[in-house]
Order: sequence, then structure tokens, then C-alpha cells
Amino acid sequence: MSVETSGGGASVGSSDRSGGYNVGDETRIPIGESSDQRFSEEEVKQFDSFDKDSEVRNKTGRPYDHAKPKIQKVPSMLRNKNNFRYFRPKVFSVGPYYHTDGTLKMAKQIKVNLAAKFLEKNGVTKEDLYEAIREQIKVLRGCYDDELTNNYKDHKLAWMFLVDGCAILQFMYISVDPRWRRELRFRKLGIKFDYAVFLRMDLFLLENQLPYRLLQLIIGRASKKDELLKSIYKFIFYYIRSPEEWWENEDMILKDQEDEHVHLLDLLRKMLIHPLDQIHKKHGFIEIILGWTDCLCDKLKCNRNDYWDPVPFRNIRKLREAGISLKPSETSCVTDITFIGGTLKLPPISLDESTTSTFLNILGYEMCHDFHNEYQVSSYMYFMDKLIDRTEDVEELREKNILQHEFGSDEDVAKLFNEIGSHLFLNYEIYYEVKWNIDKYFDNNGFMWLRKVIHDINQYFKNRWSLLALVAALLALASAIIQTVYTVSKKGN
Repeated sequence: MSVETSGGGASVGSSDRSGGYNVGDETRIPIGESSDQRFSEEEVKQFDSFDKDSEVRNKTGRPYDHAKPKIQKVPSMLRNKNNFRYFRPKVFSVGPYYHTDGTLKMAKQIKVNLAAKFLEKNGVTKEDLYEAIREQIKVLRGCYDDELTNNYKDHKLAWMFLVDGCAILQFMYISVDPRWRRELRFRKLGIKFDYAVFLRMDLFLLENQLPYRLLQLIIGRASKKDELLKSIYKFIFYYIRSPEEWWENEDMILKDQEDEHVHLLDLLRKMLIHPLDQIHKKHGFIEIILGWTDCLCDKLKCNRNDYWDPVPFRNIRKLREAGISLKPSETSCVTDITFIGGTLKLPPISLDESTTSTFLNILGYEMCHDFHNEYQVSSYMYFMDKLIDRTEDVEELREKNILQHEFGSDEDVAKLFNEIGSHLFLNYEIYYEVKWNIDKYFDNNGFMWLRKVIHDINQYFKNRWSLLALVAALLALASAIIQTVYTVSKKGN
């Protein structure tokens, strides 16, 4: 409604048939419709598009609020010539991005074999499943960045989803079998066991994903629904964490198996950062004593500034020089990092080309502009990068059973972490307490010598032969003293 002042009074315009508002002899255009003759029709459309985008932001608080991230390309900052091989499938294309890649066609027959076996074993006809997927094709298409699916007609995309979805579900289902049975079943499908290693690695590439809702749609029509869901979780957990953790925490791991994840890489990331809270952390006697020492030092320091800013991370060499010991954490969760009583515990990790590829693709996923997250994996990789400066740091972590690798040398691992660390976003709050405790340890330098002595004694007596040698030496010394006293006493008599 428009209001104008005229002659000291106010007149209120009324609506005319054209949709405008009359004020006196003038016709006002409603807000949101531009009548500015300076701009062409195309230019006005740009302004309208901006207003619509602004309205979406105002209604939701942010443009992607409550929306699942789309499957899209790896951010360019990670995709350089050194890392390119980690983001491209080696043999197994899944979804539209690499579907037409001629170098991956050798796996086409394997996918058909796997998909056919899935349909046979689960009592599903390809016609019924195709129809169900085609009915949801608009939703499934919307799970991808537009440019990835624009060249595919609905029926082509639906058929691709059917074959690829059934194939990877059957592959995961077979992969969790005991080794002897797994090899036999793969052989019958024309899959060599070493070839299956590359298939497994290709399932966790950011650009090589299927929507998880597609897998749920297929599983919902299968006769082995519960077994298929469990096989997905078991397959992924075994890939990134230890079988022992699975058997100890199976119920907790499976409790969210009905959840709607974004894709398999999204589920893998969740398992990698899952804390498994029921595992109680145990601390040794020496750690407890050192922890008490830290508390005593804090109480004796009267000039503690509660708002003191922690200093940057220190590398392994500096931590060792200060008497800090390293131990593997009780779990392989990347957030399971603690510092208590002069002992830094880090989650054990085994690095090879497959785990390197998986970590890098998770980093790419965390960097995607539409995925709102806490950067847990990126922060872990950043933390490790700051600990690892030199080859000797990798060697130290390897000797402590914290980091194992299958690369050519420790130097290659150090270069890898340093290369990755230069491109990371991170959440400073995740390891703030760990950093704070390490900084307090260094700040209490007046008592550092005591902690270092306790640490060195602890390190020395980790070897039982060292302890036996000390006991033997003390017994020999005591025997020599007794013998000397006895001899002197006998001569005196």
C-alpha cells in the first residue's frame, strides 16, 4: 500500500485492475517488480533472480540449511598433479561421473555379473526394481551437482543406478565373508582376489558415489534386507578400523543402520570419527604419578593466566626432548587423542595407497561448500602434519606402533603429511584441550626435569631384562658389602 502526503492530508491509493496501485493520477508498481527503464529485460531478470535467492536465505537462515550435500567434484585445491591419482577410480566406475570413461570399461562385465547375482539371490526382478528407481529418478538426480547428470536421460540414469547399486551391494555382501569363501565366490563371478582390492578402494572416492537413498531403495525390495544393511556397516568398519573393535562394539555400531546417510563415503567418515564411548581409557601407574605432578605444578604456580593462548603445535622431536612419551590410543577413532601425565596417546593408523586415497577423499568431502561439518578428519590430518616434520618423526611413531605404512620409506610418509597439511581447513576447538595440556607441561619448566627423570626411568624399565640386570647388580653390590663387613669383622676379632 502506498501513502503520499498532499496538502497536509494523506490519501490512500486503491488497487486497480492491472495489479498496480493508484495514487492520484499515478500508477505504482508493486515492490519486487522493476519499472526502471535503464535496464533491459534480461538485466531485470538478474535482479529478480537475486531477490529470490535472498528470500531463500532469509527463510532458512542459510541457503543449504537442512539440505544434504550433493555429490560433486573434489575441490581444486586438493586436486593437484601429485594427488590426482587418489581421486580417480582405477577399475570400478560408480554413478554418472566416470560412466563414459573408456579406460574403466573392463569392469562393465564384472558389474553386470555382480548385479545379476544380487537380483537372483534376493528375489528381485530387474523390471520391478527399474520401475521403482525410475519413479524416484528426479529425487536421485537431485543428489548430484547438476553438471554431472545433465547429459543423461532419465531412463539411462535409472538403468545405470540399477546396475551400479546392485553390483556394489553384492560386492560388499560377499566381501564380509570368511576369506576362503570370499575368494571362491569372487572367482565364480570372474573377479580375481587382488582385483577386488582395487574395487574396494574405488567405492570410497568422492566423485565415484551413489546416493545412499538409492541403496536403501534397492535393499527395501530385497529378501535379505537385514543381512545387506549389516554387511554395509561391517564392510566399511573393517576397511578403516580393527575387527576387534567391531566385535566389542557391534551393537553400538549398528544402532543407526536405518539412518539416511549421504553416500558410502559419508558413512565411512562417520565411522572414522565415532568415539565408541563405552571403551574405558586405562592409564598406567607412571601416567597417574606424572598427572599428579602436573596438578601440583599448576597449584604452585600463582601467576597462571586463565586466558593464556596456547602456542603452536610442537613436532615429535621437541615432545621427546621434553620427556613426553608416545602411546597408541585404545581405539582407532581419529578424535581419540589425549595427553595425560606426560603421555600423548594417538590413534593407531595403517597407511597404504588405499587409506591415503580414502583420507584425501574425506578431506575433499569436508571441504565441499554445501557440507556443514566440524572438520574432524581435516583437523586430525593437520594435527599429524604438525607432529611430523622429519623422517625421524615418522620412525618414532612407527616404533611406538602408532603409524604403520607400506610406502617406500619414512620420508615418503613425511612428505605426504606435509603436502596434505598445506591445504587443510581445521577446527581449532577439537584438540584444544590436548594442546592446552601440552602447553601447560612446557610452561611448568621448573618441574620438567622431574618429569623427564620419571619418564626416563619408566622408559628404561620397560625392558624386563633391564629390571633384572638392576636387581642382579643390587644383589651383587649387597653381597659384596656383606662380604666386606664380614671380612673386616672377622679380622677385628
